[in-house]
This record gives sequence, structure tokens and C-alpha cells, in this order.
Amino acid sequence: MSVFKKDYAKIYDSLYKNKDYEDECNFIEAIFSKYSKKSRRVLDLGCGTGGHALVLAKRGYDVVGIDRSTEMLEIAQKRAGQAGLPVTFSKGDITALNLREKFDAVISMFAVMSYQTSNDALAAACRTAKKYLIPGGVFLFDCWHGPAVLAEKPAVRIKEIIKDNNERIIRFTNPVLDAINHTVDVKFKVWNIKGDNLLQEVNESHLMRFLFPQEIRYFLEAAGFRDVEFCPFLQLKKTLTEKDWNMMVIARAK
Repeated sequence: MSVFKKDYAKIYDSLYKNKDYEDECNFIEAIFSKYSKKSRRVLDLGCGTGGHALVLAKRGYDVVGIDRSTEMLEIAQKRAGQAGLPVTFSKGDITALNLREKFDAVISMFAVMSYQTSNDALAAACRTAKKYLIPGGVFLFDCWHGPAVLAEKPAVRIKEIIKDNNERIIRFTNPVLDAINHTVDVKFKVWNIKGDNLLQEVNESHLMRFLFPQEIRYFLEAAGFRDVEFCPFLQLKKTLTEKDWNMMVIARAK
């Protein structure tokens, strides 16, 4: 595992402390209500530290979370224990998963599918979702929308988080676009600062793929899905446009 290693995993939840998992789970439930009203058992592919899985479990869903990062899973398990939530977290590769159960819904949130940068990996992840869904079950995921990425172009960004005890986390993001291969190499440098002292520097490079609706439709239909639909992230009733960087994809298993 070359990304989400120990040092980055430790600061991950601080970096995304303002991410509204409750609202995103409202969106997920709205999709369930529209496409698969009886969804109660949920498989979370690329669950990370459990942001969505824990909220769904708190709302009464039976959730299994899968991730490749041991460090992220350890945090998720600790959070579940502290909250008293019976979520099952397991280490696994979403392109080659071996489970013995079926689910009403499969989710893969926060651009996990954009980490599947090869055609083989993307196809395998779609097959995994289909394999563990009941007939008519819904698969939903968000990803980077190709037309918007090419129109807007990824930019250098700086994000600062103020913590307690005079500590700050500053993340520098330097993206390198490869328009031919449909990828962005997102280079992160993170400083953990207390007062005027640099406590730690963390560096990771995340290769991300931006995706296009027609290719997604192909991979999903080849894996055994139907009724593939798209919308802007968190906007179920709106039509996807070239201005929407984050795309939501919804499909049902045959």
C-alpha cells in the first residue's frame, strides 16, 4: 500500500474534519429510497476511516467496510468501538475480494473508483460490486468527472487546519495532469506545526483517474449492471454537466 500510510492516516480525519458525512449519507439514503427501497445490508468498498460506514450503522444499516490500508482500518475499528457500533471492517483489495455474503447495496465513496487507474482495475472493481449484490441491488459511487477536470484543470492548493494546543496542519497539493492517460498525480506535502516548530512532514503521491460517463457505462454494463445513471455529487435531481467536477454514478445489478 503506497498511499494512506501510517503518518497520513493519522492526520486524515483532521484534514477532513469539515466533511459532512451526515449530509452525504442523507444523499446515499435518498438514492436507496429511489432505486432500492429495501437496502439494509451495505458493502462499503474503500471505507477508509469509516466516515460513511459509521453514520449508516448509526442509522440502522448492517455495514461491512473494506479497505487496503491497515492504518485507516485501525482508526475505523477504534471509532466503531468508541461509538459502540457493530460495523465489520476488513482488509481487502476491492479488485480481488473474497466474501461469502450478498448485500442490498454497494457504495464506494470519496473518489475510491478514481484510484482504479488501469482499465483492468476499474473493470475488476465493477465486477466485485456486481458479485456481492443481490439482483436489483444498487451500486453507487462518486468519482472525478473527466470533462470538468479537463475544462477547469487541477490547481495547486493549500489547506490549513487549526487544531488544539497551538497546533496546525498545513497541506500543500501539487497536481500533475496527464490528459492523454486521464490521470492526475496528486502530490501531497503535509506539515504538522506546533507554534513555530515543524513537528512532522508527510509526503504522499496519489495517482487519480478522471472518468467519462460513456466509459463508466461500458465497464458497468460489461460487469452485469443496468439502468446506469449519472448526476452531480449531492444533487440527485440535477443533470450532470461539464461544470461538475464530482460525478455520482448509480447502477442496478441484473
